[in-house]
Amino acid sequence: MKRRTLLAALLGGACLNLVSPGARARPAVPRRVIVLDWCLAELTLALGVVPVGMANTPGFRRYFTACPVPDSVVDLGLMFQPNMELMLALKPDLIVITPAHASLRGALERLAPTVTLGQFRASPAPYTGACEETMRLAQLFGREAQGEAAVAQSRRAIAQARARLDALPAYANARGDAPLYVARFIDESRLRVFGTHSLFGELLAQLGLRNAWDGAAAAAMIGFDALDADPRATLVYVKPLPAMTAMMMRTSRVWQAMPFARAGRMTGMAEVPPEGGILSAAYFAHALVDALAALPATLPAAQASEAA
Repeated sequence: MKRRTLLAALLGGACLNLVSPGARARPAVPRRVIVLDWCLAELTLALGVVPVGMANTPGFRRYFTACPVPDSVVDLGLMFQPNMELMLALKPDLIVITPAHASLRGALERLAPTVTLGQFRASPAPYTGACEETMRLAQLFGREAQGEAAVAQSRRAIAQARARLDALPAYANARGDAPLYVARFIDESRLRVFGTHSLFGELLAQLGLRNAWDGAAAAAMIGFDALDADPRATLVYVKPLPAMTAMMMRTSRVWQAMPFARAGRMTGMAEVPPEGGILSAAYFAHALVDALAALPATLPAAQASEAA
């Protein structure tokens, strides 16, 4: 598809000063961009494109630690209740939203051409989708080379994390026998566990690890007692650990009887947003390997073999 045609399709016919069909000039490239979604903001920044405004920059800086935000980016307030007057003052030539912003689209289009992206998060392979979405944004901004470089760098970082994992004695020859739960605690009894169709789940597969939670959904809210399905599994929880959860771990006999807790196969890893993009994916891969490297160098499969 020609670039002019792609831009027109992405923008739903919004005016970007496109030239007539017979002309050879390239369409105007957006320069003053507003992004109202954190993951799309990460992908935009990964291309070297600095938005003039973003939704809730303090929240982004807190959770998307793999992706710095320049001080020049204006905070536009809540993601689904942005400051329209401030947006108008910024004179954007493009606004980037997700399908979840559909109710705002009419108002936003009165400010500037508006493009909807981000559908990849509903994909069974969110990381692959994020790479593809990065290239769509790269075409939109006329930064195809930067897009290819950003995607390649992310994939190299994940490959490097896998090489680091290969160097750990416990994981060198027993990937399929080393299932992992990746979860985030909500309180002392509930946690969010990530399935195979989540960003974390896809990255586990790319690292050669098996997800111990085989639910079809990207994530599920469960009680911690549901984590005993695979007695060989290791639990990796995303920090921070709620205070009440830490207390429960110290006092609950039910928790202490869980196979991974009893065997010391539990560790925390640095916070990574599960709805992140290619930068967060690379950060997750290395943060996970860091966490696994802190565990004892013995796998459940090895223990079982010795016992046999």
